Amino acid sequence: MPVKAGERLDPEATKARILKAAADVFGRRGIHATGINEIVEAAGASKLTIYKNFESKDGLVEAVLADRTRRVRAWHNAAVEQAPPGRDQILAVFDLVASWYAEAGFRGCAMMNAATEDRAQDGAPRRLAREHLAFYRELFERLLTNAGAHDPERTARQLVVVLEGATLISAVDQDPGLGAEARVIVETLLESAL
Repeated sequence: MPVKAGERLDPEATKARILKAAADVFGRRGIHATGINEIVEAAGASKLTIYKNFESKDGLVEAVLADRTRRVRAWHNAAVEQAPPGRDQILAVFDLVASWYAEAGFRGCAMMNAATEDRAQDGAPRRLAREHLAFYRELFERLLTNAGAHDPERTARQLVVVLEGATLISAVDQDPGLGAEARVIVETLLESAL
């Protein structure tokens, strides 16, 4: 929303508003299909303000994805901390994403969506997507180790495949029921791993 006459400018609020608007437009239209003018309109900010805060569209994309990464990590860590130790912590991650799949407007993983659009193999979207996958592998490996898994590294990789595969298919098919199916697969994996 544009600033009204007499209203004090808040640079952090402006930046947050731009990030939120850009995330929404990128999510709906895709990164490459979105022009900076769409972000300007959605955010109620000038091009100058956007470029001042993010330097370029690529800088804005990177900031949107980094912001999303921070929020996703906090979301998962909170769910894990609230669950009883052991297999329940791992299942908490899958219960969390199952509820996400059922949200109105669910479009899949912003990180993976951006990475598949990234034409540069070494661009920020791919780099951040690799870090995103590494976060999940490390989270699952830590939880599996604490739960006494036989091969935590291997099982962690399998859990990431289930998680990202279910997220992708749920988004493409618009099928929130995949969260429950993914949980059944995870329970089977955990039975053999623990």
